[in-house]
Amino acid sequence: MRYKDFKYDISGALWSSPAKTEAVYSRVETPLGEVTLLRGPSSTRTPIAVADGWEDWIVTLSGVSEAKVAGLGAPLYVGRKRLEFGVEGELNGAEFSIRTHSSLRRSARIVSFDGLGITFTVRGLKVFVHEGDNCVATAVAGDWDIVTPSAAGIISICLFVWADMAYFLRTPFFRRL
Repeated sequence: MRYKDFKYDISGALWSSPAKTEAVYSRVETPLGEVTLLRGPSSTRTPIAVADGWEDWIVTLSGVSEAKVAGLGAPLYVGRKRLEFGVEGELNGAEFSIRTHSSLRRSARIVSFDGLGITFTVRGLKVFVHEGDNCVATAVAGDWDIVTPSAAGIISICLFVWADMAYFLRTPFFRRL
């Protein structure tokens, strides 16, 4: 699975803008089938949620698995801001949360899907995806090598790419430039 395999059904300007209506924004073909991203306005209608453009994301894996992430923002600034504080979701009824931690130390940078047991770490130029104690996928420059795919692993990789969570695995020093 390569980064270029992620097919965006909308233009780049609309991708980083808050969703006005519920629509399919992207899809990708994976070893377990097609994964589709449906973005729509957040069901949380607080003034902060409306002003910041919070969204509800639904990621579907060939009708087999479905993940719902509530209160995530549009990719780039709003999405990163929401991910810094963590977001909640559910995969086939099992609740999980997405937490990020950034640090100057490379070994301390992590994106974790608590409740699913999936973590993204970086060593050298590679991103490693661990499901429990097993490394299930690696990525170098957007080329994903998925060793042992599971529904939760595939969906978390797609969310990782679509929400630009790799931002949290970069050094904070270069992000400020």
